[in-house]
Amino acid sequence: MDETQRGINFVLMYLTDRDGEVIAGDLARELNVSTARIAAMLKNMEKHGYVTRCNSPVDARKTVIEITPAGTACAEQLKEQMLDRMELLMDKVGKEDLEEFIRISYKIKLAVEE
Repeated sequence: MDETQRGINFVLMYLTDRDGEVIAGDLARELNVSTARIAAMLKNMEKHGYVTRCNSPVDARKTVIEITPAGTACAEQLKEQMLDRMELLMDKVGKEDLEEFIRISYKIKLAVEE
């Protein structure tokens, strides 16, 4: 999976998990990329029918990104794939070792953020 597809997957998951308006700036902050890069990604996603862009009813200067039914279906498929991968990991690695890995990874993340 290339970087663009990971970005698209993230946006789909982000939109399915958010209530309220989502604007390009929100996505840019979450992905730590420029709004120009987000605009290009959203254009591609619109072309595939995953999202639509419209003016905010609250502030007409803002463009709101909304997920379409096709985008929602794609996000649901992604969630299923992730669950299948996690199940496979637990079978191959073992629940205890996987929990230990997550615990240590979290400690490393906290140490790096200090």
